[in-house]
Amino acid sequence: MASDSSTETSSYEVGNVLALTSQAYEDAYTSAIFSGTFDSNVFKAYLSSYQSEVAKSFALSGTSLEIENSSLINAHFSKNGMVDGVANWTLIRNVNLTNSFVIEIPDASTLDDASSCLRLEAVETGGNLLWAMDIYDSGGSVNVSVMDSNSTLGTISSSGYLNVTGNYVDGTSYFNFHFNDLTSSHEYQINVINGTAGEGTLTVSGNLADSQPFTIARHSVVLANITIATADKEMFVSYPVPVPGGST
Repeated sequence: MASDSSTETSSYEVGNVLALTSQAYEDAYTSAIFSGTFDSNVFKAYLSSYQSEVAKSFALSGTSLEIENSSLINAHFSKNGMVDGVANWTLIRNVNLTNSFVIEIPDASTLDDASSCLRLEAVETGGNLLWAMDIYDSGGSVNVSVMDSNSTLGTISSSGYLNVTGNYVDGTSYFNFHFNDLTSSHEYQINVINGTAGEGTLTVSGNLADSQPFTIARHSVVLANITIATADKEMFVSYPVPVPGGST
């Protein structure tokens, strides 16, 4: 049934703006780190150009759009990267091969202790646990425990750089994470459990079961603050965007 509801139209337009703006922040961040270090001028210039283009298209319908500049904040491992975000969530599904899996936790004090630790796990499509890693603070160090479905396979204390697929911590120290051998020849998903229990960055890449490549990276979170105004009303939306984001 057709509808002339301005509320429905507005909701649709807002949804489009949020999706486009999220992508713009991801692209802006990717451009800003192209040289190897974050360039705030590149980041701001990209977003300014995006806002100008979107504002022009909205102006045709008598709507104004303003996007505030927002600084980067440290990311938690929750779904949206915020301390109050969804703690238990699925990072990626239908994985056939993970060729890079790196986590960095610069400050151990952002982690909880072993009783309420951050966990990442690989779970087979049928629901069987293949691999799990608990990360927690112990005496100011980033402690890691790796396990299969039956037992703990190893524990190590580190300064916070964890190369799961490369089997080393802190750049040079060997540690067998057992991820490669326990997930080999399986189709699985990677879950985050208790993701609010720590801050840090992650990068995961590989191939899906249909042979399509994927890359998911999270370095920071930016708060997108958007004001949309018409002749008779104004709407303000603020929401987190993990950057640089991911693609499949």
